[in-house]
Amino acid sequence: MMDNVSGRYFKDAEYQRRRTQVRAGMSTRGLDACLIASPENIYYLTGLDHQGYFASQLLILPSSGQPILITRAMEKATVRDQAPDVLHIGYSDGSEPPPGEDDVAISEDTWSMTMGAPTRDATRKRPSLTPTAAARETVKALHDAGLGKGIIGIDMNSTFLPYSVAEGIMNGVPDAEWRQLDNLVDDVRIVQSPAELELTREAAAISDSMMLSAIATAGPGVNAREIMAAIYDAMFRRGGTYPGFVPLVRSTRTLAHEHGTWEDMALERGDLLFLEMAGCVRRYHAPIGRFVFVGEAPSEAQRVNTICKEAMLAAADAIKPGVRAGDVYETWQAVLDRNNLAHYSRHHCGYSIGIGYPPSWSGSGVPVGLRRNSDLQLREGMTFHLMSWLLNSGIGDAFLSDTVEVTANGCEFLTTVNREVLYR
Repeated sequence: MMDNVSGRYFKDAEYQRRRTQVRAGMSTRGLDACLIASPENIYYLTGLDHQGYFASQLLILPSSGQPILITRAMEKATVRDQAPDVLHIGYSDGSEPPPGEDDVAISEDTWSMTMGAPTRDATRKRPSLTPTAAARETVKALHDAGLGKGIIGIDMNSTFLPYSVAEGIMNGVPDAEWRQLDNLVDDVRIVQSPAELELTREAAAISDSMMLSAIATAGPGVNAREIMAAIYDAMFRRGGTYPGFVPLVRSTRTLAHEHGTWEDMALERGDLLFLEMAGCVRRYHAPIGRFVFVGEAPSEAQRVNTICKEAMLAAADAIKPGVRAGDVYETWQAVLDRNNLAHYSRHHCGYSIGIGYPPSWSGSGVPVGLRRNSDLQLREGMTFHLMSWLLNSGIGDAFLSDTVEVTANGCEFLTTVNREVLYR
């Protein structure tokens, strides 16, 4: 689907559709512009796909007109090829000179007002604010765009918006009204278009291959690094790219390390091997997870896996457009309750997935989950990492997770690896 005119993967009309939807949300909130920092949302709205987001990059999306993208100047060629319809402003590395007479000064008064409230008690000491090149160019761009007195949404919760940059920008545009952006862009991005779902399906097929390769490699005496090598080999040979999160490969000794991965150690007979990973195609992810017993499965494995699978399938059956996310979780929990596991609960039974950049395959921040009491209403085109996990349950251990799509009529599994008891 590569667009020969722009050099981006999706057609230009797809990006226009996304911007139109975001701008509709801006209009509802009374915003003249929004300032976006997350690489997922910048990619979603412009097509910019690179690893340069370790340095500040910001997208100004005005209510109408050309978007403005601020990055390091060295990203010029990448922006030209991948986001040709934005106004690109590059900033230089190194120390910034003091502002000249014609430059917009950035105040170092760090206790003025942030998001409409004082940032500190005036009697307390804080480090002075050192203006950054990214903040200075963003301030200038906002004034040049006529937004110096506008109502601007800014995502103060973004992992990718350093305090010094955010504070420097807001202090440099003191007459603007700054409002929290919250999930305005995320709420649009959470529903995938048919073109996006096609990529998620491709990623799911790669995930299946990665998982099957990991299972086939495992066994007594096999070093965890060999399993990891098999996963990466399948990932790239099948046409995937680097995922937002390193595949998770843990055994009994490191099982409780929630987001830890492989260590240089060999599997032993009787170990429980945890595998969780996601294929990735053009930044779209499709996670999958399984337990593998090393050597042989314990006697209780069949029963606990049956409950685990029943709970997952019940949750999947509950997933339909219009259903509350909290109700999906309660359906999952109800299966456990019926099997004398009412004492056991999880913080969620899945979460939204899609575009992701390191260090996450679900975007920055806490994932939007299928959580107890969540009022999130499911919509056709959403995709979730559906999870059923029984660890230290009192009757044994089991883990199943798959990528699912919310369809017009219900839920479809996109990853398909065997969900029975696995051992090697």
